[in-house]
Amino acid sequence: MAINKENDFKEGVKKLQNRATMTAELLTEGGEIETFLMEADPDNAEGFLLAQRNRLKAIAEGNAKQWDEIENFVQAVKDVRGDVQRQNQSGAAAGGEGEAAAAGADEAPDYERSIQEAVEKVRLGKESDPNHVPLEEHEMVMSLREKLGEKVKKRARNDDDDDLEIVNNVGSDDVHALKCPITGMFFEDPVRNKVCGHTYDRKGLNQLFSTRKTKCPIPGCSNNTLSLGQVEVDDEMKLKVRRHKTREEAAKKKRDLDETMDDDEEGGGYTVLE
Repeated sequence: MAINKENDFKEGVKKLQNRATMTAELLTEGGEIETFLMEADPDNAEGFLLAQRNRLKAIAEGNAKQWDEIENFVQAVKDVRGDVQRQNQSGAAAGGEGEAAAAGADEAPDYERSIQEAVEKVRLGKESDPNHVPLEEHEMVMSLREKLGEKVKKRARNDDDDDLEIVNNVGSDDVHALKCPITGMFFEDPVRNKVCGHTYDRKGLNQLFSTRKTKCPIPGCSNNTLSLGQVEVDDEMKLKVRRHKTREEAAKKKRDLDETMDDDEEGGGYTVLE
């Protein structure tokens, strides 16, 4: 049933959004790809990058729209099911007798139409809510724009004059966030919990299960039923760790080169023969 399949429906949207987010990180303003393209093809790089970034934002908006449509549909199915259950209970209480009951039994309910009407009712109800978030301000869209390095302004709910500016700190992954909360080591095989959203290394997760613990190790998390069935491969975290290690290696090579050059300068660069 659609209600039970909600997570499955959303999982496809999550995967598309994760891929878009990973691509956005690569195309972030001031990033390595932008720098390379601006040097290699300055005449066309700016237009190309703008087109690709706009395409990613359009994908994020499409994902956000599909996410909302899934939630609206599931809520509509719940509402229709509730109406049907109440009608059945009312009919049972009346004993199912009378001409009205007989007429109702002869005419098959049009559930498809009922669900369509319920979906529209749910949608209109959300749009009339003062706290309704427009598509362009959906979390998926805003998050992707931040990954692109944009300065994003979010309007505070119920207060048009209260703006909160969020600036993405490009290229500065929090080292602590790149380490498994269980092992304390950099992620090697990161998996993300689909229930609470936290990430662990698979090796650390297996260590946790060996102690018969089933509570998420993140302080304050209410997930007390941690299991392998809740986790999926975290490709975004893999990319972050790989990028961090690449930057660290490049920085080390630069330091080693600078030290070598300093040693040459201290020696004067000349050998005096007597």
